[in-house]
Amino acid sequence: MRITSVALLFSLLVTLVSCDRSVVFEENLRIKNATWDRNEKAFFEFEINDSSAIYDLYLNFRHGGDYPYQNIYLFIESRSPSGQIAKDTAQMILADNKGRWMGKGIGDIFDYQFRFKRGPLFPEKGRYYFEIEQAMREESLDNVTDIGIAIKKVKE
Repeated sequence: MRITSVALLFSLLVTLVSCDRSVVFEENLRIKNATWDRNEKAFFEFEINDSSAIYDLYLNFRHGGDYPYQNIYLFIESRSPSGQIAKDTAQMILADNKGRWMGKGIGDIFDYQFRFKRGPLFPEKGRYYFEIEQAMREESLDNVTDIGIAIKKVKE
């Protein structure tokens, strides 16, 4: 499996930029050799202690300037503490119609954070699991360096 560890630099950058107390969980996984194969899934697990709160779910994505597409499709599967499974598809738009990257860039690396679910309620206390896989037509995506999720508590 090429997705090996938390991308320290990406996490530090996101932390420095956001410094948001509403973040309940955030983790970014580095894609080994910046090539994301379709059969390599990113796994995340986190604990929800307040099932009465409302949360937003964000997807984090990082790529090199030579990423060949203006978007990326993802398959996302989640599992609740009681074992209920939900499957979703997400599309992230990465570039405008003229091909200019819309993410925050440092050199030739671009970072994005997309709100995937707005105000979902995690109805159970306990451990939730998320699995993300790339859903593009290509078997392998070059110039993808990190994938991650963030859970933020909505301010009341």
